[in-house]
Amino acid sequence: MQFKRSDNKFNTQGTWGVALENHVCPRPELLDRFDQSGYDLCELEQQYAKCNLGEPQYMRYKRCVKQEWYLPCNNTTGPHINHSDLYERKGYHGYALEQLYGWAPGNNLLYKMIRLQPKWGIDISIDYVDDDRNVMELFHYEWDDHNLDLVLEKKEIIEDIIDNNDWNDIAKTKLSRKDEWQHLDFVGQSAWTTEFLQIPEERFKLVPWKS
Repeated sequence: MQFKRSDNKFNTQGTWGVALENHVCPRPELLDRFDQSGYDLCELEQQYAKCNLGEPQYMRYKRCVKQEWYLPCNNTTGPHINHSDLYERKGYHGYALEQLYGWAPGNNLLYKMIRLQPKWGIDISIDYVDDDRNVMELFHYEWDDHNLDLVLEKKEIIEDIIDNNDWNDIAKTKLSRKDEWQHLDFVGQSAWTTEFLQIPEERFKLVPWKS
């Protein structure tokens, strides 16, 4: 079977430069639950997203900047997309960065945003179910980097794997060898599949801040 890929592309701009209209130093709670290793935006980052992306895009992305990569499937058996997304996390430049620096003496938590490195990432999960009550994550792959060109290289590799394999056949082979992986944890099973398909290891949870 073939999965359908969207036409969405990464935004090559890694930083936001439009400042907020607010001139009051942000309260500490606006940076609560700051996501060090992922793509979830704290409340203050969401405010910058709104003024830099515009209302329609902001409402679409809400808590993070992401777009669909491969489209959801409607089939109720066999291989199907669980999730498949292109992620972005923005740093700051220009007036936005100047604004954050101006506030930082009154709220040092803002250095989390000031020192934040832009990053991009791919994330896809393909699940499998069948009439024999088999259930498994057939394939999962995440890869992040602060260099967009490297992410695009990995994206092309994974697209080649996804587009040029019969996922029903992969499911049959994986089930026939389940004694090799079914005892493993989530990370271990994902690593087994990555090695089986002979693709680069996953990479995510990068250190977010510039040294």
